Amino acid sequence: MKAGRPGPAAHASGLGIPPHEAGRRNVSQLLTLEPVVARQMPLEELLGLSWQTRQSSRPSCFEPVYPGRTLPVSVTGTGCSLNCAHCGGKYLEHMMDLDTLGQALSKKNPNSILLSGGCDYSGRVPLVPLIDRVRRILAETNHPLRVNVHPGIVDEEEAQVIAEFADVISFDFIIDDETIQSAFGNFRTGRDYINTLRNLSKGQARVVPHILVGLYKGQIRGEYQAVEFLAREGIDRLILIVFIPTPGTRWEHLSPPDVDEVLRLIAWTRVRNPQAKITLGCMRSRGKYRQALDLGAVRAGVDAIVLPYSQALSEARRRGLRITRKEECCAFD
Repeated sequence: MKAGRPGPAAHASGLGIPPHEAGRRNVSQLLTLEPVVARQMPLEELLGLSWQTRQSSRPSCFEPVYPGRTLPVSVTGTGCSLNCAHCGGKYLEHMMDLDTLGQALSKKNPNSILLSGGCDYSGRVPLVPLIDRVRRILAETNHPLRVNVHPGIVDEEEAQVIAEFADVISFDFIIDDETIQSAFGNFRTGRDYINTLRNLSKGQARVVPHILVGLYKGQIRGEYQAVEFLAREGIDRLILIVFIPTPGTRWEHLSPPDVDEVLRLIAWTRVRNPQAKITLGCMRSRGKYRQALDLGAVRAGVDAIVLPYSQALSEARRRGLRITRKEECCAFD
């Protein structure tokens, strides 16, 4: 511990934990109680703790994910009524249109599809009316295809239909109301995301929450609370992605969240969720930012990284992890 920095017991006193109790608790127990401890610890100390947690709780393998065998499909083309401040529909431009899905399946012969699209004003991707159409298209292929569905906010009835159709559900989970208002500008609150998560989880499909780190204008706000909520819900898979200032969006002028603060969140997430599979997903800035983040994420104890930099792979090998390459969307097993 660096000179002048209060130790865990000192932090604990600020959390309402009696000093005599704090002296009996180790740092891992304190982190389980309050994320504020993680935000005050020296980063190197926290990374050491998260790596120890990974070693004792997770398989000794690392998954570099190259998702070329999953075909991304938009049911709305490039259209999105919600026009979020951080996205503006730009990420739909690289997806296959539903109208050409059959041809694309014949030509590319993927193992799976990601079914997504733009949102209406309520935050819903209009998937349910199109599921039968998608099912007919998939039935014409030569082999079974797994389906990852990205639905947005849905009600209980829609959740049931989606969970019966999908193999995996990728759900963007946000709990902070101000973040929701700032990025989306609609009437939704964190309660809507909680209700959707629980409704989707009632079905047979695996629900894999995604947390977009820095969604509040490039700042970390509400992410710790979201991780804490998911831990209490017993979620055993979690994907972390990171805000990118995307050209052509209203937030193109902003900066991504500080790398060290993202790593701090990842490390605390590992300590808080020892048994969960944690993946650093595809959305994160490139260049030196991504290099530093990927390398640090291995040290923080993630299980998988989508399109990792070579330094991260080398670090995983150096730490004795077995490399297991994956070639579909990271939400799949």
